[in-house]
Amino acid sequence: MTHSGDAGQSEASELLANLRDNPVCSVQFDAEVPCLTVIWKRPATSAQLRFVSERLLELIRQHKVSKVLGDDTALPLIEDDDQTWFVEDWFPRAAAAGLKVAANKSPEAYFGRLAVERIKDSQGLVTIRSFEQFEQARRWLKGVRA
Repeated sequence: MTHSGDAGQSEASELLANLRDNPVCSVQFDAEVPCLTVIWKRPATSAQLRFVSERLLELIRQHKVSKVLGDDTALPLIEDDDQTWFVEDWFPRAAAAGLKVAANKSPEAYFGRLAVERIKDSQGLVTIRSFEQFEQARRWLKGVRA
């Protein structure tokens, strides 16, 4: 029998080992847009959200991209502390790394949508648009000159 702590430990190891394919999310480079794509597969803990976001900063610099596309469907909530961290800490560093534009497929959950809107409206460094469909977000992002 596995304890939930063991499952969490295994999941953390998978996330650390493979950002492209793990139980929490998938992060990939989309050369056609071009952008980095983050697809959340299930709700993320604060630590997972911040870890993936930090790795995203590294990838923005590495690939020299100015756009990020997110599928936030599976994010039911972003805690207040994490929202503040994104606005006050992450977005200024992301903009300094070269991020100019982001698009996302809105979360399904009401509180997830509220959190994304708050983050979007509270930071003024990156242009962000939310869409009901992932392909709409991708098409819009592809058409933006950044």
